[in-house]
Amino acid sequence: MRVKRGFTLIEMAIVLVIMLAFLAMSIPFFSGFSSNTGLKTAEREITTMLRTARSYAVSQNTNFNAVFDGTASPNTYRIANFSGTTVDKAYSLPNGVSYSTSVLTTVTFTPNGGLTGPSASNTVTVRNNKGSKTITVNRITGALE
Repeated sequence: MRVKRGFTLIEMAIVLVIMLAFLAMSIPFFSGFSSNTGLKTAEREITTMLRTARSYAVSQNTNFNAVFDGTASPNTYRIANFSGTTVDKAYSLPNGVSYSTSVLTTVTFTPNGGLTGPSASNTVTVRNNKGSKTITVNRITGALE
């Protein structure tokens, strides 16, 4: 009696077809995953920048600005002191992600941590072709929601 070793060509073809079917089903998941990741990353980076600007204002007892430049491509944002000088560096949003601000393109934090200006809050909406995320800064407390 002869002992078979290895796989036949038909068995290998069947395994290959099954693997390709799983790969085809996973492609839509990964494309949505990467676009949502860019949106979440942009939201976190802007939130961090706003918190840093607030921290500078409180710790140095002077106004600091979070400046959003929607004219640049990709959109940029930065922390500036009250005279307008950039404190750290200008940050850029990932490709395909943009933002819009509701009231101002500059959010100014005061030494008490709140915002200057007439509105009850300022919002920054980060969006791409898959959705949007909104960051709200409370005018009185400077808290981010």
